[in-house]
Amino acid sequence: NDDTVREWLARGIFNTFNHSKSENDLTRRDVLLNELSVLAPDDGVVRKWFARGLFNALVYAKNENNLDHCNTLLEKLRVLTNLHPSEKAVRENLVMGLFNTFRDAKKGNMLDLSDALLEELRVLAKQHPDDPVLAEALARCDGG
Repeated sequence: NDDTVREWLARGIFNTFNHSKSENDLTRRDVLLNELSVLAPDDGVVRKWFARGLFNALVYAKNENNLDHCNTLLEKLRVLTNLHPSEKAVRENLVMGLFNTFRDAKKGNMLDLSDALLEELRVLAKQHPDDPVLAEALARCDGG
């Protein structure tokens, strides 16, 4: 059926996106992430893979020390989550991105940023009190 085809297509694009990073083909990586973004608006299955792609791209940008791109990717995850607040897979990628950014900000002694990210996680936790990924991330922030 169409859902299965879209799922496999999204997975394929996502996997190729990840491989393009290991091949150091940054242009191809950006093109593939954009392909997922084009497919994502009308399809929750594709959005899950797009959110994962945004999260992975955030990790890659951090490793490349491209902080402006990190901010852009984190904002895209925020927007995607705000547009689809009930989609757990999308929200989880935002939570992981916020947590990683919080941890980096705290290590870098950027207290204003780490405080803002912690507050953002707390607000999300109030909105989604039964989300175990969010609860774990928040506990790890508060504990360390």
